[in-house]
Amino acid sequence: MLTFIQSYPSRIEANIAKGLLKSNGIESYIFADDVGGAYPFPFATTVGVLLKVKLKDLKKAKNILKSETKKTGSFSLGKT
Repeated sequence: MLTFIQSYPSRIEANIAKGLLKSNGIESYIFADDVGGAYPFPFATTVGVLLKVKLKDLKKAKNILKSETKKTGSFSLGKT
């Protein structure tokens, strides 16, 4: 079962988070209503790109994203 972890304003930011999670052994999935990136926000019909993880990985994934933000001070956590 997949559960929502973050939303991002673009696929680029969502893919950065996805890569960070993957490098820590967590599979994540991107969901967006932007025609595969052809119509990014503000042209998409919905706002944001959703990142989801398996429910069993949620706590670990949140900790990884928070930790990276504290280390770099530049990685956007998006909206929960």
